[in-house]
Amino acid sequence: MMLVMSKPQLETSKQTLSAMDAACIIVGIIIGAGIYRTTPTIAAVTTDTYWLIGVWVLGGCLALIGALCYVELATSIADDGGEYAYLRRGFNKQTATFYAWIEFWIIRPGSTGPMAILFGEYAHRIYPLSDNEMYSGVIYAVLATVIMLGVNLRGLKAGKGTQNTLTGIKVIALLLLIIVSFGAVFSGVELPRSTPANVDIASQSWEGFLLAMVLVMFTYGGWNDVSFVASEVKQPEKNILRGLLIGIFTVVVIYILINIAMIMTLGQQGLAESKTPATDMLRLTAGEQAEKLMAVLICISALGAVNAMLFTSARIYHALGRQVSIFSWLGQWNEHLNVPARSLILQTAVILMMVIGFGLEETGFELLILFVSPFMWVFLALIGVSLFMARRKELGNEQTYRTPLYPALPLIFIGSSLFMVYRSLSWLQVQIEAQDLLADNFFIFLAVFTGLVVLSAFGMSVWPDQSGKQEESS
Repeated sequence: MMLVMSKPQLETSKQTLSAMDAACIIVGIIIGAGIYRTTPTIAAVTTDTYWLIGVWVLGGCLALIGALCYVELATSIADDGGEYAYLRRGFNKQTATFYAWIEFWIIRPGSTGPMAILFGEYAHRIYPLSDNEMYSGVIYAVLATVIMLGVNLRGLKAGKGTQNTLTGIKVIALLLLIIVSFGAVFSGVELPRSTPANVDIASQSWEGFLLAMVLVMFTYGGWNDVSFVASEVKQPEKNILRGLLIGIFTVVVIYILINIAMIMTLGQQGLAESKTPATDMLRLTAGEQAEKLMAVLICISALGAVNAMLFTSARIYHALGRQVSIFSWLGQWNEHLNVPARSLILQTAVILMMVIGFGLEETGFELLILFVSPFMWVFLALIGVSLFMARRKELGNEQTYRTPLYPALPLIFIGSSLFMVYRSLSWLQVQIEAQDLLADNFFIFLAVFTGLVVLSAFGMSVWPDQSGKQEESS
């Protein structure tokens, strides 16, 4: 029997977010703890400082191009759900439902989990809860996720207030770190010379550049999450663009300055060989006692990313629940708190499963990145295509922002996303061979789980419960 949903009524989100709120969400998600993990590897595969800074600049430009495409989509398609809505209106409801299912089980937990795990690792360095570092870290990661859930369940005001505060603290702390490093250099403190990393220059070129770009784009990841709250932004035709530009520009400037500071204090070879570059940098410029201060900074950065991703993620499933009756339980908006509480709780439960499962693995952080990257970039490429579909269907109006240099910039965005898909899959293949992952029981379980999620996503996307009539009337 086919169940047909009526056109959704009443349960709509409210436009209460400013451009600065949107910018804080972007900065809060992007500046997690990834910058502290990826910089040594990037330094190791680039031949000099110019290449090192250049890949960060290029990555920032690609993120900005993607953001400009998203602004047009957000101002053309005002429906709740961000990327879900763009795929639904650009393609069809089946494609959007497939995306939402993959987002729920893989992309969102696989993006939030690493930040929670990193929070746990550094919180353990500040105050160990157990002699076993792994157990202590997982406990901290679970506590952080649950506390951020509680903050967001207190309502939209509490969620965005917490996010703005955490973002402000992490930006100020990073700027202080930069100032301390620059100050030490210019005051004449003896530091390592900036020498090239110990790599084979002849073989570094193209492969090294491609690997560096994969890591850079991963570190810039998260700017697109503002789409999930775009329908809650006041005066979206102006404030979405402002929020994205302020947020991305802030992150690019901070990332470039952090890399310059690391090069000035550690040298490129020192940076390439460091496992904890920020801590090493502070130890050289501010003394041994700076290690715990750096751990606190990284904890704040990771916590801000967890909060921002929880804040944005539930909006997807709220939109899904309003469009597909089998998920209608998720489509209820808590008017008192002004949040989609049910979606928030359910998504957090899956994130906690990921945090515990991967957090108890030695290479859990890396496996989560391998787990999520191909799916994330496939859908980003599809969303780039949906911009062309939206124009063909004339979904915009006179207030719609138009992406400059169309169609060149959207094509660059799609091309860069497809490149990331290719590199993510090739990196996965390399890691499987290098680490003999096919003999790892946890990886086999992960592969089976991923296959089941993809198969079930196909099933959900063609579920006869979906109403074509509603699509036409929306």
